[in-house]
Amino acid sequence: MRNRKEDDSLRRRLVQLTHLYFRETFQALKDTGIHPKQVPFMILLDEQEGMSQREISQELEISPPTVAVSVKRLEKSGLVERREDEKDLRRSRIFLTERGRETIQDIQKCVEEKEALVFRGFTESEQCLMKRFFDQMIENLGGKQEDSIWKE
Repeated sequence: MRNRKEDDSLRRRLVQLTHLYFRETFQALKDTGIHPKQVPFMILLDEQEGMSQREISQELEISPPTVAVSVKRLEKSGLVERREDEKDLRRSRIFLTERGRETIQDIQKCVEEKEALVFRGFTESEQCLMKRFFDQMIENLGGKQEDSIWKE
């Protein structure tokens, strides 16, 4: 078995890149009260406010308990609020608060800064090719790029 220093694999590089990206993003988002994994949740609510927890779960392809935990944490932070569904009082809908809307701006700025940092030194054509590679990897793993909330 090779040791880590001799590991020249793509897998090691992907894991290292992901780790560094989340570490940097986590540090940048620390003051917002948002965990990097909650960023897609917040962006989705910014685009489609008033979704139910079930709709959020389906859209983000994450488990209902994970959504429930995120809603509770974001509610506690004052970033989202639940409101009764006007047509079905058994269901509640999730909305961004004013503080949540302000936080979205901070998140978008952070994401843009981290993306610029990650792709610094790459030409536009290299970035385009890399996007194609990423799309292929997403497809290989059963995902659909067009369904992503990270659309441009």
